[in-house]
Amino acid sequence: MLTSTEESNIAPDFEHPLAKVGFGEKLDYYFQYFAMAFALVTLCIIAWIGLSLFQQSSITRHQFGWSMLTGRLWSIPISVGSWAFIYGSLVSSALSLIIAVPIGVGAAIFLSEIAPTKIANPIGFLIELLAAVPSVIYGLWGLLVMCPWLKYNIYPWLTANFGALPLFSGGGAAPVTMLAAGLILAIMILPFITSVSREVIRSVPRAQREAALGLGATRWEMIRSVVLSAARSGIIGAIILALGRAIGETMAVVMVIGNSTTISASLLDPGYTMPALLANEFSEAFNDPVHRSALLEIALVLFVVTFIVNALARLLIIITTKNMTRVGQASTEHPAMERIRSVGSGILKWLIIGVLTLFLCMQTISDVIHNGAAAIFHPVEMIFLTLIVVRFITEATRKTHNWGYWRKLNNGSMQFLLGMCAMVSCIVLGFLLVYVSVQGAQAMHLSIFQLSEQEGGMKNGLLGTPILVLIASIIGIPFGLIGGIYLSEFGGGKFGGMLRFAADVLNGIPSVVIGMFAYAVFVLPVQHFSAWAGGAALGIMMIPTIMRTTEEMLRLVPTSLREASLGLGATRMRTILSIVLPVARGGVMTGILLAIARIAGETAPLLFTAGGNQLLSYHPNQQISSMTMLIYRFAINGDITQNAMAWSGALILLLLVLIISIISRFAIRNKYALH
Repeated sequence: MLTSTEESNIAPDFEHPLAKVGFGEKLDYYFQYFAMAFALVTLCIIAWIGLSLFQQSSITRHQFGWSMLTGRLWSIPISVGSWAFIYGSLVSSALSLIIAVPIGVGAAIFLSEIAPTKIANPIGFLIELLAAVPSVIYGLWGLLVMCPWLKYNIYPWLTANFGALPLFSGGGAAPVTMLAAGLILAIMILPFITSVSREVIRSVPRAQREAALGLGATRWEMIRSVVLSAARSGIIGAIILALGRAIGETMAVVMVIGNSTTISASLLDPGYTMPALLANEFSEAFNDPVHRSALLEIALVLFVVTFIVNALARLLIIITTKNMTRVGQASTEHPAMERIRSVGSGILKWLIIGVLTLFLCMQTISDVIHNGAAAIFHPVEMIFLTLIVVRFITEATRKTHNWGYWRKLNNGSMQFLLGMCAMVSCIVLGFLLVYVSVQGAQAMHLSIFQLSEQEGGMKNGLLGTPILVLIASIIGIPFGLIGGIYLSEFGGGKFGGMLRFAADVLNGIPSVVIGMFAYAVFVLPVQHFSAWAGGAALGIMMIPTIMRTTEEMLRLVPTSLREASLGLGATRMRTILSIVLPVARGGVMTGILLAIARIAGETAPLLFTAGGNQLLSYHPNQQISSMTMLIYRFAINGDITQNAMAWSGALILLLLVLIISIISRFAIRNKYALH
């Protein structure tokens, strides 16, 4: 037994760790955990989304089980087979990757390895602006411009030249098709592939490039053998990230894909996707529990798919960039991962070769039957013969005195092709911006700003958008800002890395999934739409953008400023609030503006939460309209006057979003370029 004196002597050893520190140190301690709670919100939201969608979809899950994923009949309440929508999502996304990956990666290589800085920076900036264009504007342009052009120019040519292939047989009667959806998605994911691939390529150590060039390699040989080899995993991550965006895209796809539940092998027939289904049938399911549960289960499937895709993409990018920045050179892959990658690459390579060979044989046989010897001049045969000739010349000139000339020719040809990839990206952006500007300016008139939608104007959308953005900012800015402070100032180690990873994954979850989640959580309990629900959905989307941007901007503040403040006796919290944040104020505001620009162009979440309103509405507890919802309704209306209104609204929204994006990106690049 211990005496009372002995107990009193050992008691201080068990006191709280803050018992003997000053008031300032206690504030630092509490501030750190306060900020950590705000950063943890990303993990909580991801778990909340999954749990809510799972609970709200219990009716159809218990009634139909796994047949929901494999069934082909969508007839509520008899059947909820969703295979047609899953098939449409996979095919349209795969098609978009086939189109966008060569152009995007080629543009990234050109901008990082070939183009001079004075050319690379402006082109890269223009390509990045594609990401700021709202998806409803892509859909408007695709529906009224691209689809008719495809119907009368591309579909007949594809059928005439490649009709023997199942992919291009028949079809083409309607302008809205699976091919149109793939093209519009390719344009939308192009800036993501280009931007992320460019950053990964630029992280390859300069010494590796110089070593290859010093050994006599041409620039293209250096790029192919050194740069692409080192950046392969990161580029794959960028492609997977773009895949997640393509699978979850809603508004642009719903306007150009045709929305047909018939599964067809031809890309010239209409199709359907999971996000398009949610947007089209949501209004019908509001008062039908079974139908509503089926749509929420579709949203759950979409959430799981995009979560896995985005998590895998972020993981690959993180691993690649860490490996290439460690002691200035690439780290060796884990043997197991290297074997998996090697086997997977081999299987994919031979699968692609097998499919292409099958298609080539089918098309060649058809051309020979219909055209005889003249079939050699058809596109497929000409491409095949060109590849054979190139391969023959390569082998014939190897180890001869002409080998050097052939290598130089290859080098120049590949640099030209890479430059064309960047040019195509800029042409697409330029044409889209110019066309929307011209059409919108022609249809613009003063009554748009004076009258509501019911009266023939857009005043309800023009006033509703700022209200929604304000509500979203009240929710998103505090969580994003304080969470970003934690990641920058306290978020070291594995825990901080986990929170960053969660923020990146949340940023990649489709807006339509967040909209369905907000509907289940904020609309169903009160049984009516409102600006509160719409603003909450948009606020959730703002959090990861602001959080990660704030972290990056605070990290750019010189460490010496922190050390000087602490050396003068300031607490950690005082240093952050009085020194670090004021210095990074411009960059933090830029991140907030970027987040506002993103949510100002969102449509899908508002369809499930704000509901829209043809009349002026200011009360946050009532349904409210927005510019994006107005553009969508005007675009799908067959009336010429309504279509003209859609172009006017698109121009207003495009100018707003682009101005914010340009100011934000310009501020970031100039304010912090020298730090």
